[in-house]
Amino acid sequence: MSATDRVAVVVVHGIADQRAGQTVREVARLLCHGGEGAPPYVQGEMHDVLVPIEKLEPGGGPAQDKSPPTQTVGGTRNPEISRRRPGTPSGFYQVNQPASAKTLSRGASSQDTKPHGPDSQDLGIALNDYLLGRLALPEGDALYESTRISLRRRADDRPVDVYELYWADLSRLGTGGVRALSALYQLFFHLSTFAADVVDQIALSAGAIPAWRVLQRLHAWSAWFMKAPAALVQLSMLLLVVFGAMAFVPFEQQGQLLAVLFGVGAIALAALAALAWLRGTSLTARWVKLLLLLTAAVASFALAIVALRDETWTATIYFGASTLTVALLGAYLIERYARVTQGVRVLGHLLVAATVIALCIEARRLLPSVTMQIEWMLTAALHVGEWLLAAMLLVWALFVVIQSAALLLGLWLGRASDGLVRASLHTSRLALVVSTALFAVLSLVLWSVVVYVAGLALNDLYYEPAVFGSGYRSATIFLEGRVQSLGGFFTPLVFAFTLLGAAGMLVLVPSLLEELSPSTNVDAQGLRPGASVWSERLGAWLSCGMRWLGRTFTALVPLGAIAGGALYIGFVFQQFAFTAGVAGDLANWLAGWLEYFQGETLVAAGKWLAGGALTIAALGSRFTQTVGRLRIAIDAILDIDNYFGDPPNRQPPRARIYSRFASLLMYLRDAGYARIVIVSHSQGTVISADLLRYLHVQRRMPDIAGNLPISLITVGSPLRDLYVERFPLLYRWMGSNAEGFATAAPNASDIGAVEWVNACRSGDYVGRFLWTPPSDSQRFRIAVVDPDGIVEASRAGDRTEFCLGAGAHTHYFGNDAVALAIEIDRLIAG
Repeated sequence: MSATDRVAVVVVHGIADQRAGQTVREVARLLCHGGEGAPPYVQGEMHDVLVPIEKLEPGGGPAQDKSPPTQTVGGTRNPEISRRRPGTPSGFYQVNQPASAKTLSRGASSQDTKPHGPDSQDLGIALNDYLLGRLALPEGDALYESTRISLRRRADDRPVDVYELYWADLSRLGTGGVRALSALYQLFFHLSTFAADVVDQIALSAGAIPAWRVLQRLHAWSAWFMKAPAALVQLSMLLLVVFGAMAFVPFEQQGQLLAVLFGVGAIALAALAALAWLRGTSLTARWVKLLLLLTAAVASFALAIVALRDETWTATIYFGASTLTVALLGAYLIERYARVTQGVRVLGHLLVAATVIALCIEARRLLPSVTMQIEWMLTAALHVGEWLLAAMLLVWALFVVIQSAALLLGLWLGRASDGLVRASLHTSRLALVVSTALFAVLSLVLWSVVVYVAGLALNDLYYEPAVFGSGYRSATIFLEGRVQSLGGFFTPLVFAFTLLGAAGMLVLVPSLLEELSPSTNVDAQGLRPGASVWSERLGAWLSCGMRWLGRTFTALVPLGAIAGGALYIGFVFQQFAFTAGVAGDLANWLAGWLEYFQGETLVAAGKWLAGGALTIAALGSRFTQTVGRLRIAIDAILDIDNYFGDPPNRQPPRARIYSRFASLLMYLRDAGYARIVIVSHSQGTVISADLLRYLHVQRRMPDIAGNLPISLITVGSPLRDLYVERFPLLYRWMGSNAEGFATAAPNASDIGAVEWVNACRSGDYVGRFLWTPPSDSQRFRIAVVDPDGIVEASRAGDRTEFCLGAGAHTHYFGNDAVALAIEIDRLIAG
């Protein structure tokens, strides 16, 4: 066999907690597994490969004229368009909106503006163009370290190199439990932005119709309220917790602590002054910065001396230093948050500044009436916390009104829309409501933990509330009362989640058991007894259950959200009516009715979770090893969310992944291979199919892969079951499989491949069939190999599809995947 007949196999992993090199090893092991016979592939060697990364530019061919126009500044897209202001649509919509407005500009009426077909505007290609144009390739992406496993095919001595396309590092969480929890918290309110992005896609498809623009605005404002006021007010309240913790430093140690901190500050300011002088460009600016920083350094040093020598001012200086610490910490956190979220920087700094100013005002007001510094600081923090809590209640009330209006308008618009638009609307509603509910639950649980821990130290502090009530015996009673009243929403939310979770678990339990203990469908003797029956039953159970869950969520999610919103508005009215002393019959009736929901559930949750946190701290590294397994679900959600994401740092994960993938294809093009076989799993199938189609439609495949024939193998693909169902406007190109396998779309040629093979397992809850319709009674029949070594599968033209038998979303490359191994080998052999 000539060296020019070498074949490259590219392995693209999917969702779950994948490690670099894991999936490529699994595929190599599957190819080498010979069962009872000799290994089909031999002489394995593993090498590290360095692939230079070149940014994949948008557009690039005659098909580019179908892409929406772009707004450019200096040859690159304007980075200032992506939801920089509250209530504005996404940057993708703003760039592509003129394409939808052309119809009206030519004199057509709004009634003539129908959803555009893929021939007039391909939103999937447009989104790829937009994200690629947004990409500013980071320096760390300049070189990709891949893994190559070199094998030889025993049948013809053909060299086969198996490469890995690893992309999880561009999309996943960082290491560490704290990073995972913070990303999870952020993800919940980011889903509302995702919902707004889906509505923008609908508006682009529907055209310039005023009702859709109103819906866009409502979703955009909902997204902004979630990620800006709701999140930032809570951040300010957490800063008060830090301030309150500083109050427990003994007075005798405060002078020494202040001296150390101000001394370190003086040294740091002096160092900054030297750097400002050395690095400044303008002589005037250098002198101004030098004098200001040196003055601050001298003042800091003077305060350090005063703190050591004069105890008269220690309490005041310590209070001021604590507020300064809160201000600096808040400013730092706001800047970090603004790097990943649009439209929060100004409001965030204003809220932090308002919190610090309010602390100072309260300190001035309370000073004549307090006798101890700890009482002074804690009472000021609690008073400001009450005002922030009131602001939080009002922010959420306004958010609930906007969200309910968005849900009602979406339901009304969906009545006259086609199936694609209705499915997209349901996706936006689901993302918005789930984001709201999970963010509320997580926030309530967080504050239940904080209140329980703080309450242990505040039993002896008499506290007179400033906003909510009066005459409490201790601050602990006041805090528990606040949590208990808010817990009225925790109990029904947890009850709703429990019901939906129980229904989901009932549907998924058989598949989850397959994840823990996979079935062996095929062994050396062929089909195992009972494997076919179990495969069909598992597939039918999952299909029926997922269909039932889909209908339930479609009907109940918006109605439940609207009902819950009305309940919350009543709660806020009741709280402020009693606070203002104007409670009437309506407020008294609401108070009595809401009492049924209030209880100790949330307070108890805080106690249990606080104890759990101590247990986690005691376990240390053992918990870190365990929590990695629990992050799989978070990783899966993040992968999908990030795939559509447009972060403010101009590093969209999709564009970074595409650039790495395209650079690997160019590396293989120049390495002299005869053909390329791509083996992809789960989210990797979406990445592979999307990129191949993008290059094919833009006529750039010859530039990237030369004339090498490319075959695609997808396993556990969510393209049909998730992406077509939830994002149909972006995936029109997938067509329909309703008429049967023979006429189903798409073909391999539609994405620039010579052949496309799809395999699934009957219990895969992420994705199964691409072309076989649900009406096919034989779809879960286990693919076996006939005496001629040919897999018994559904075939039509350049498409092949089969079921590997029972199983779930992982373990696709296990020993029983004989049919998959033979299909990979067939494509390698050509």
